[in-house]
Amino acid sequence: GKEMWTPVTPIPITPLPEPVAATTPSFEAYALGWEVRDYHGARIIWHAGGLFGMTSTVVLIPEKRVGFAIELNSEEAEPRHGLMWELIDHYLGLPHQDWPAKFKAYRTQRIATAEAVVTAKTKAPARTGPSLPLARYAGRYTDPWYGTIAIGNDQRGLTVDFTPTPRMSGRLEKYQYDTFIARFDDKNIEPAYLTFALDAEGKVARLTAKPVSPIADFSFDYGDLAFEPEQAK
Repeated sequence: GKEMWTPVTPIPITPLPEPVAATTPSFEAYALGWEVRDYHGARIIWHAGGLFGMTSTVVLIPEKRVGFAIELNSEEAEPRHGLMWELIDHYLGLPHQDWPAKFKAYRTQRIATAEAVVTAKTKAPARTGPSLPLARYAGRYTDPWYGTIAIGNDQRGLTVDFTPTPRMSGRLEKYQYDTFIARFDDKNIEPAYLTFALDAEGKVARLTAKPVSPIADFSFDYGDLAFEPEQAK
């Protein structure tokens, strides 16, 4: 246990706003499959995870010889975090703060901010573009890590199919210039900006992606992908 809980990779600390600011740690790091952080002088060892429709968290407080797990049939992190901090305060003998209510308020703030950002972006009229006829964006694009995706073109416009990932397909909506918004048929999958970069000859040379929402779950790490047309290889 000691080796597994020894910090390996420091995690940058982002101060949390009220009403959950008190949960901001002084230090946080990733160990061997666990996250390690401090809270009121105690060492908190924990990790969370989930699948579509469910999430869980395991928390250990070694100095108190306490451990517990939380399992929810929900993908929302805030109810789980509220229960987590409620139990941590209880086992550390700290005053009751109603963390579920605080995290509910925090979630409401985050959603309102994100909705305002997304609405402002998606409702803004396209400034110009796209640069090419839609048919010239169609084709197969490959990322060394992810694999191949397919951009199609039909009477309704462009489509996208992230072939290695089941259900990750949908239509591309014009946004601006050579950027489109991918709206997936499975609404559990976060919409993404797909941006085509052209070379000096006016051909598509690269395709990148990033989430539309500023609070998209980190699992939708589109920003790590860099696709190139298959014919260019």
